[in-house]
Amino acid sequence: MMLPLLPLLLLPWSVCESTSLPEVSCYIVNLEYVKCTWNQPKGPVLNYTFFAGWGESLTLSVPECPRYLLDEEGVSVGCRYPYTEPDRFRTFCTSLMGPGHLSVNQSHSLTKKVKLNPPVGLRLQRKGQVLELTWEVKAGYKRVYCVQSRVQYALNDRWQNANELVPGSMEFFVTFPSNNSQYKFQAQARISTNCGGSEWSEWSPLVVWGNRTDTSRAPPVVAVTGMSLVLYVCLAAVVLILLSCLLVHSERLRITLIPMVPNPGKNLTELMDTYNGNVEKWLCISKELQEGFKPTFTERTYPVREYQLLTQTSVESDSGLSLSPSHTPSPSTSTSPSLCSFSSTSTLPCSPDPSPTGSC
Repeated sequence: MMLPLLPLLLLPWSVCESTSLPEVSCYIVNLEYVKCTWNQPKGPVLNYTFFAGWGESLTLSVPECPRYLLDEEGVSVGCRYPYTEPDRFRTFCTSLMGPGHLSVNQSHSLTKKVKLNPPVGLRLQRKGQVLELTWEVKAGYKRVYCVQSRVQYALNDRWQNANELVPGSMEFFVTFPSNNSQYKFQAQARISTNCGGSEWSEWSPLVVWGNRTDTSRAPPVVAVTGMSLVLYVCLAAVVLILLSCLLVHSERLRITLIPMVPNPGKNLTELMDTYNGNVEKWLCISKELQEGFKPTFTERTYPVREYQLLTQTSVESDSGLSLSPSHTPSPSTSTSPSLCSFSSTSTLPCSPDPSPTGSC
């Protein structure tokens, strides 16, 4: 174990420095361990020795990789390094050493270079008119509120846009699922940006619900991208401009698309000026129709007679006669009124002057 450490004594380890290829790439897997890999250069196959540690620099006590990752030929191509939370917020220094005292020294920031395992335990359950999907995310720490999930589902093999859920939520609902359609679900997980952020995990295995027995009811899926949306807006603007130009220059098209509201005063002017208010002539009603509205019967006239009370004095003055003493009425009859009757076919009251048909 001391022979691989001899080159470390000859190199300045105060700062991680990069000296040669190949380069090392590292990321944290499920907050459980750090996975570092390197590519084999062209030429003879070499086995490299890997050293790593947390901090601004490597020390002489840094251990060698505890578990190498090998390819099919048994050549080391990576290392699995232990991890404890919250080491990802610190600098991770690595040194890859090969024959001839060649080495590659690098420093890595692994704050967002975290990749969780795909969600597991996906379960589907029908609850009334809602289809519920639940799952679990088994990360290397217990802060479930920092885990954000994303769900994508297909309706009769037509995939919909992925839905990002709020951090901590591990359930997804589809309302009014069709019994004649087939649904497929898959999920991803990552650490939310509030907790440092990370990359999305791989998609989980598919879970299926329902049988595809009627594909005609499957709604069409229309994918609208940003570029297509801009093209649609521009095309609509061009159509509106062309239509406006046609409406301005074409009187017939403007009347067809935007009919004018009739002016009643303009039409009634002909009735008053030309036909003098005669609606029958203005409407061109035939004479036969006009005669049909006239009455075909005559009303009979009935005589009307009024009676008026007159005193004896009024009768004498009106007749111009003087009564003799022998014909002087008695007091009992002198004040008695007399009746004057008039007969007429009119309903007007009797005039003071006696008419030819009246008598007193």
